[in-house]
Amino acid sequence: MSQKERISEVALLRGLAFAAVVLQHSVAHFAFAPGARIQDGVLMTLLLLCSKFAVPVFVFITGMVLFYNYDGALKYGTFLRKRFIDIIVPYIIWSLLYELGNQLVQSGGFIHPLDFLQKLLNGKSSYHLWYIVMIIQCYVLFPVFRYAVRRLSALLPTTWRPATLAGFGILYILLMFAVGPVYQMMDQLQLPIISSWFTIYADRNVIYFFFYFVLGAAAGMNVKRWNAWVMKAQMVYWPLFIVITGYLLYEMIGHFQTPRGTVFSFNYLSLLRPVMAIYCVTSIFAAYRVATWIAHKGGRAARMLTVMGTLSYGAYLMHAFMLRVTYYFDETLFADWSHVLRTLVSFVLCVIFSLGGTWLLAHLPLGKWIVGLRIRSHPVGGPPALQKQA
Repeated sequence: MSQKERISEVALLRGLAFAAVVLQHSVAHFAFAPGARIQDGVLMTLLLLCSKFAVPVFVFITGMVLFYNYDGALKYGTFLRKRFIDIIVPYIIWSLLYELGNQLVQSGGFIHPLDFLQKLLNGKSSYHLWYIVMIIQCYVLFPVFRYAVRRLSALLPTTWRPATLAGFGILYILLMFAVGPVYQMMDQLQLPIISSWFTIYADRNVIYFFFYFVLGAAAGMNVKRWNAWVMKAQMVYWPLFIVITGYLLYEMIGHFQTPRGTVFSFNYLSLLRPVMAIYCVTSIFAAYRVATWIAHKGGRAARMLTVMGTLSYGAYLMHAFMLRVTYYFDETLFADWSHVLRTLVSFVLCVIFSLGGTWLLAHLPLGKWIVGLRIRSHPVGGPPALQKQA
């Protein structure tokens, strides 16, 4: 892998996506807290919708960075070893910590080795670790994706590539229509391991997220052309994003009304639905445009989001724990506030605690093993040296 100039938008985009993940999980907690009113539900749904880009953008970034950096010969063993150290080892450590916490609450702290191994493979030690299991599949299958994308790109004239990418987008939307039927078929077949990845673990099956990775590949293979697309297509994706946001908000409010009264449930916003696939694709374009605007403008916001993006992996791993810490402050200081304000306060506190915790751990000699990042000491007056995963 040749050393290339960093894409400034990527770190900003990571920072935005991390913040969006924390906001989603903050909403999920307070939406079910006692005393939530319909107006809280409406505003919290809007917050949730505007943060739904998080996982698709993370997958997009993975594809973009890999195809941008690895455009030459690929040493697969070296590639996997780096991901094992930077991604998998911190994942194992945090899975162990979350599992230990779960067992302390449930059964006195004893971890069953085989049960823990299974949870490592399916990401069940904590509700947010499913994403790591899914993204690891992207790394393992990268040579396959790389060969297919580069081969197809070489066969197609430049003028046909946007239409081909759009065609894959249409196929992806059709795949979302097939999620339900495939679930039913696999549930009936009960094939060992395979059925599980299309039923109870469908939300972490990389097949159901492949288009976001391919979209990132298209961006990484020609960043200038991608940036030009993002600029030219604004008259398409911004109106579409706004219209679908309004439509989903309208539908969600209707779902709150049940025979049992007002019940907040966000299952309708599952990522594995056709309308959500369209929404997520438009969200990727919108989020990327926001990131490029902030990067071009520079200033404090750009620096802050760049730092957030650099620390985002470790912060993502620990944010579920930090959210629990914020609930203590909420119960003692903010219990009388509206659910929306409590959500936003927990969100801000969790972001600060998670980034601060990652920054502190990254200064330790073994910090890279814990948060995937090592911040080395630096000369007086010089910037800190970072070792960050690609």
